[in-house]
Amino acid sequence: MTYQQKAGEKAKIDEAEFAKRLENPVMATYQQNTREHWDVQGTLEGQLSKFEVKGLKRFNHKDAEPQDAMACVEYIGNAGYPGWVRGKSDYIAFKRIKYPWLLANRQQLWEMVESKLKERNYSPSLQPWYKKEPYATYDRSYFGNKDKYCWVPFDDIEALKDIKKLEK
Repeated sequence: MTYQQKAGEKAKIDEAEFAKRLENPVMATYQQNTREHWDVQGTLEGQLSKFEVKGLKRFNHKDAEPQDAMACVEYIGNAGYPGWVRGKSDYIAFKRIKYPWLLANRQQLWEMVESKLKERNYSPSLQPWYKKEPYATYDRSYFGNKDKYCWVPFDDIEALKDIKKLEK
């Protein structure tokens, strides 16, 4: 099984786990997931919303364990189209180690990330490949992909106005 297949299976498990917290959850179709960038729609605390679910990430594929310091935020997808932070979800649901889930308003997250990227003029990291620099532009053009992403400290996400920390 390839790394991508394993990651896809893990993503489905995370999505199903998050969906259990919602009333009347509806999973996205393939097109809604890939084009609109949302995974599940449902009611949480009386509000119907669309959620993009993000699991724990490792800084490097070879790391033994995922980390809980920064989120990997994709702003341009593999095919060169807008990434999930620029999609149609209302909230991004980040799985955490510190507590079960962090929900961040997608639009507020994108506005904050975009301003930080502009401050840096979308510059790439100057750190060695194994050290991740917040808000540096990373891409996988070396592998023929058009995606661009950056690492965002969870502390910065938690400082946004519209967030929710979901406990057990």
